[in-house]
Amino acid sequence: MGKRWVMEMSPQEARRFKLRRHNSRPKTRLDNLPEDVIQKILSRLPLKEVVQISTLSSGWRHVWRYHPDLIFSVEKLFDGKDKGDQEFVTSVNDILKDHYCTAVNKFKVNYGLSEEHGDDLDGWLSFAVLSKAKNVVLDLRPPPKCPDDVYNFPLHLFDDRNSSCVLSLRLVLVCLRPALNFCGFANLRSLKLHRVYVSKGLHCMLPHCAVLEWLSLTDCFMPSFTMSEPLDHLQYACIQNCSLQSMELHAPNLTVFNYSEQDVPIVLGKFHKLTKAKIEVLSDSDNLDYTFSHLVRAMSNVEEISLRIHIENEARQFMTDSRCDFINLRHLSIEVLVDGDPGCSSGILRLASLLELTPSLEVFNLHQLFSLVALPGSGSRAPVRVVEKAMQRVDSQYGQDGRQGCDAKNKKDFKV
Repeated sequence: MGKRWVMEMSPQEARRFKLRRHNSRPKTRLDNLPEDVIQKILSRLPLKEVVQISTLSSGWRHVWRYHPDLIFSVEKLFDGKDKGDQEFVTSVNDILKDHYCTAVNKFKVNYGLSEEHGDDLDGWLSFAVLSKAKNVVLDLRPPPKCPDDVYNFPLHLFDDRNSSCVLSLRLVLVCLRPALNFCGFANLRSLKLHRVYVSKGLHCMLPHCAVLEWLSLTDCFMPSFTMSEPLDHLQYACIQNCSLQSMELHAPNLTVFNYSEQDVPIVLGKFHKLTKAKIEVLSDSDNLDYTFSHLVRAMSNVEEISLRIHIENEARQFMTDSRCDFINLRHLSIEVLVDGDPGCSSGILRLASLLELTPSLEVFNLHQLFSLVALPGSGSRAPVRVVEKAMQRVDSQYGQDGRQGCDAKNKKDFKV
């Protein structure tokens, strides 16, 4: 009856009827929803869009204050158009002044500020602590003109219970001065430092990071990395180009290790669960013995290793310390810079003894780079012939596969 009556109506009457029926439906106002529901809705939108939504209704003008992700950058605030330091600082201060979320998920500042704006930066980080931010990122690139103007990160704000909510911390271009009595970051799982000035090392900070799983130190300025206490939960460690003078690490549950430093005094505990390692020793002299005696020896259970080393043709001694078999190693990749007399092959031949230590090796990639032009009278192909002769001797001892059942690949990149 009802449907037939609607069908007998004129098109104009039918539209008015549908409009009245639509308007008569009960409506749920956004500001009447529970706070946790509002937060869940807004968390799926960028802060900029939430601010735009707040202008649609007077009842919605405060909804952006619930947003859990606070990301401050030129792209987010000014659509990629930099308006200067003061405008950036003012914009961030205005947003934080009106934001009252007590459960911030991510707090990120990505702008080139220095110690000149230290008070503002301290205030922003205090807000991150008070709002219980889980993930904190402070990226102050590009760097200031004077290195002395680098911002001093206020570790004291994250001391003791204040930092219990912080799960990950990433710092770029700051100065870090851990105090001897620092005891924060009890629940920190990820620490990433890039181009950070560390004045006293991290030995008084990391022991309190009891559940740390991920550690990345790249292009930092630190005299040493000495961790005599074991980091039992650490699974990933990356230490690259930090100009270290000494190194010590004990991480029994480490699974991935990336390391690129000079041949400095180093102490490594046994990495019993390590599966993948990438090692580069930055040195102008032969470092094959150092690489295996001080680094690789701690990785007896590793399955995949990638090495960048320096070999001198005249060198003869290999593995002066106690030898170690790599019973689980299946993939070995070596990029070697060959230096010295191209008519000598003793340095290259030392690589053949690696096959004696790897009973389960399946893939062996060898990339060779020559730093010297062939000596006068030896011919332009002399370095190539030396390596080919060395590898022929390896084949004669271990077969074309390097080992029974192996798929050995000898990739030669010659730069003479």
